[in-house]
Amino acid sequence: MAPFERRPMKHIDRRDLYTNLECRVQYLHSFLDFSTRDIEALITGAKYIKALIPAVVNIVYKKLLQYDITARAFETRSTSYEGPVDPNLTENSPQILHRKIFLRGYLTKLCSDPSKMEFWEYLDKVGMMHVGQGRTHPLHVEYVHIGVTLSFIQDVLTEAILSHPRLKMDRKIALVKALSKVIWIQNDLFAKWYVRDGDEFAEERLVPEVEPEGYLHGKKIIHDSSDESEIEDSAMAAGTCPFKNLAVRPHGDIPPKSLLKKPEEENTWREPSPSPIPTPTSPSFSSGIPRPVSGGS
Repeated sequence: MAPFERRPMKHIDRRDLYTNLECRVQYLHSFLDFSTRDIEALITGAKYIKALIPAVVNIVYKKLLQYDITARAFETRSTSYEGPVDPNLTENSPQILHRKIFLRGYLTKLCSDPSKMEFWEYLDKVGMMHVGQGRTHPLHVEYVHIGVTLSFIQDVLTEAILSHPRLKMDRKIALVKALSKVIWIQNDLFAKWYVRDGDEFAEERLVPEVEPEGYLHGKKIIHDSSDESEIEDSAMAAGTCPFKNLAVRPHGDIPPKSLLKKPEEENTWREPSPSPIPTPTSPSFSSGIPRPVSGGS
């Protein structure tokens, strides 16, 4: 009997995981088998997720206002504060309505194109902004509340998708799996700003700069119809870049290599529709297998 042949072991450079966001995202994609199948599921399912967003936002803030420790952040911008909280804080309080706008924009962003590096840069920036960096008025939310809120959002979306009366089960499964992977990558991109792993590389990490909320590289990418000047000064958007040291190369000089890999299976899931499924066309996307994070495979 022929001996079992092991697959080649991929090399992952530990330094890259803590100093190079693109390499970290590639590693997460590879480990989670985040592939073109997931991209297709997210693209074809985006309209269903977007329809759920208003209800999800209200459910999330109703939950956050059930506990004084999570409600504190809306009054004090910190969950470590031990003093009293306004007992009259409600879902219709001005600061809550303001935060709902950005949660709607954030969830809408999750329905955009994950084949673009900008998508993952913004998810990383969301993590950065919750540890008191990159904002005019620092926000400090302890990680325990971040993790449980992401899980709550995933639970609400999963139930809503699986209960959809018109989606076929194969589409439900594909969409739930793809969305779950994105949420867990977001969870990691929160955790990287909280945990102390890789502290020996701290001097090589990016130096965040202040930008208004909803901006990335000086460009507004979360859109709404409200007046955002309540918290952030939009004039600070011009010419700033919170990821100026990204990948230890000049800003904007990200080579057009794949962030996604093709699924190994040939029978990939497809939208049961006569029209073809759109596929990502950004410069960062290609149909080939991504290169190893560092070194050889």
